[in-house]
Amino acid sequence: MRTVNSPSKIAQIMRSRDGAADPDQLVGVAAGELFEWHWLLAELADWLDHSDPATRADFDRFFGGFRAPEKVTLFLAMISERIGNLLDGDRGQP
Repeated sequence: MRTVNSPSKIAQIMRSRDGAADPDQLVGVAAGELFEWHWLLAELADWLDHSDPATRADFDRFFGGFRAPEKVTLFLAMISERIGNLLDGDRGQP
């Protein structure tokens, strides 16, 4: 039988004793809180997608051109959808 000297990343995270000091540490999150994040991200994506030119100018100034509002909107919508799918299971509801 062969032993493995380098455990997988997941095994390293699970055996870690660093606690909150380890940014990869797994933490439990209540489903209700996930639903709130899902809702917040979807609303933020919709708000940014329909924002006026002044808001987009503020966004561009804040991020210094590093991220375009369109890309951030898409990213937020994708995260929201993934969280929603985690909560929805196989029911097929949006």
